[in-house]
Amino acid sequence: MTSRHKITAALTVALSFSSPAFAVSKLYDATAGVTLKNGQPCFYTLAKISNPPPDYMKGMGMSFAVFNETTGAKGYTWNTWFSSWQKPLPTSPASCVPYGIASQDQNKQPAKPLPRDTPLSFSMTGEHGKHGVGFCIRRNNQGRDYLSTVAWEDGMASCTTEPLKNTQP
Repeated sequence: MTSRHKITAALTVALSFSSPAFAVSKLYDATAGVTLKNGQPCFYTLAKISNPPPDYMKGMGMSFAVFNETTGAKGYTWNTWFSSWQKPLPTSPASCVPYGIASQDQNKQPAKPLPRDTPLSFSMTGEHGKHGVGFCIRRNNQGRDYLSTVAWEDGMASCTTEPLKNTQP
């Protein structure tokens, strides 16, 4: 057995005895909020962000994206980048960024229709840091849409019935 194969075998054995609990850092610096406006999600950050941004982040622009977390159907439903954000910073429901807004700079994925009962994740990245939230669009017993939380188990996302509260964890 070669040295490389011995190392691979040793790692396989070591990992098979390891605990199923993993320490995972967040994929973002702050939690984002999401609300429904005109039947579509509208996104904002729950963190205080400075304007202008810190010097080391200036010029990064702002990117907004929604990702479908469904196993077998993973992929972006919307992904756009603005070299310069000219609107008020999205720090409240009043200044939120509507799903599907197109950029004059770069639209990596134009907005697709969002399915109900599907785990989705939003990210806002760029010169104001990384902000994110998981959410689902659900329909209640009265036929009205609402936003719910996403649960993760064994690397798989699923929608809950718990309404999304838009608070910091």
